[in-house]
Amino acid sequence: MARKRPRPGPNVTPSSDAHPDPIAAALERAADEAGQARAQRCDLSFGKFFQEFPPAPNYLYGQHTLALLAELQSATTTVEEGGTYRAVISMPPRHGKSDICSRRYPIWHLCRNPDHEVILATYSADLSEYMSRDARRCFSECAPHWGLRLSDDMNQVGAWTIHGHRGGMYAMGLGGTITGKGAHILVIDDYCKNREEAESETIRAKVWDSFRNDLLTRLAPAHAVVIVATRWHEDDLAGRIFAEMERDPQFPRFARVNFPAQAADGSFLFTARFPAGWYEAQRAAVGSYAWQSLYQGDPQPRTGRMLRADLVQIVDACPNGLRYVRGWDLASTEKERVKDDPDFTVGTLAGFDGKDLWVRDVVRGQWSALERDGRMLDTAKRDGAGVTVKIETVAGYKDTFTRIRALLAGKAIVRNHIPRGDKVAEMSPLEPLFEAGHVKILRAPWNAAWIAEIAAFPKGKHDDQADSLKIAASEAVSGRRRMSISV
Repeated sequence: MARKRPRPGPNVTPSSDAHPDPIAAALERAADEAGQARAQRCDLSFGKFFQEFPPAPNYLYGQHTLALLAELQSATTTVEEGGTYRAVISMPPRHGKSDICSRRYPIWHLCRNPDHEVILATYSADLSEYMSRDARRCFSECAPHWGLRLSDDMNQVGAWTIHGHRGGMYAMGLGGTITGKGAHILVIDDYCKNREEAESETIRAKVWDSFRNDLLTRLAPAHAVVIVATRWHEDDLAGRIFAEMERDPQFPRFARVNFPAQAADGSFLFTARFPAGWYEAQRAAVGSYAWQSLYQGDPQPRTGRMLRADLVQIVDACPNGLRYVRGWDLASTEKERVKDDPDFTVGTLAGFDGKDLWVRDVVRGQWSALERDGRMLDTAKRDGAGVTVKIETVAGYKDTFTRIRALLAGKAIVRNHIPRGDKVAEMSPLEPLFEAGHVKILRAPWNAAWIAEIAAFPKGKHDDQADSLKIAASEAVSGRRRMSISV
């Protein structure tokens, strides 16, 4: 970095420095020392910077931490040399990816390159601004060591700049507006919010469009694109990038950097923080499909056997005192009834005790609307007023819900169930329970047909019983709400 020499003092002329003013000489020495210190700071590696300004006291390191620090050091070196760096980095949840890539890496890069611009994008503006706030705090702490500080006129949570320089950081949600901003460093962190969004083709397409049309168009000639994420789906942003690389030789090349939770030799990634038992418990809790994507970074397509019906236990009694809900999946329109093999109306009575999902009863039939309403009334009387009735309410069923709620007035509390995603996404919270053998059904004539349909989900000819189970149990299993009053 260029040294600034002090102006000549009152007793010093440009033509003579034989007898310099002591104050001026001291100022010059101080400037020289500061310049040398700043130069040394500019040579500070990202690893050393991360040690000096950790995200938290006593921050724990794993082998993946060191590897990621070195990877991002390479990204900045490439940009500073006028090149381009692109990588998709995947690792399990809670392993420090955001601490390193979003909260510290942009700050270190900006301290070295204060005229560069950084864009940080996540699935939501709120999350991006949350990370940007921590990054700005870190910059305020460390910037004086480089002779830098925040601008007074542009110092917001989601957009802040460096005083006297063109550089700064801009936070945005994917799909948001970034007009007028550029990026020498583009960090995309957590582009997917949850399983529901991951299973939505519409949302995956929106993320892809925002990446191609909004973000890639903002890049400087020399730039780095760092995509860091926990993988959710084989067709997520990372998956689409890899597919496009295979399809189009002209598409930008991205390096693949993956840190799986469990290596081929059986060892786990970050035992300094998470013991082996933690990983094993996580694998049992989320199921093999989610483990392969979230923790191994290698999502695979579903095979059509999503739910392990073969592990369902048939029991002779269900516990008394559980909270039960009767979930109804309706099929009653003329169009449905005149099909060769019309859909069924199904009502499933299910309860969840925090560990096991208990299916106590299933009512199923191909009925007309009038007959269906009568069956629902009879079933509510048999269940008793302590059981809440939930009915899926979409499109043409809104009027049906209103009518049935009036029909069951005084017999049961009736609530509507509005789908929050497609069938697969809504069924995902139940998948680990089936895989762990924690689904139990009461021995009854309906068992065989129920198990066969569950086993075929989501590729089977009918999925009414699966949908009904989802309606009855999904809220309790996902933790959004306790199931209703006990029988």
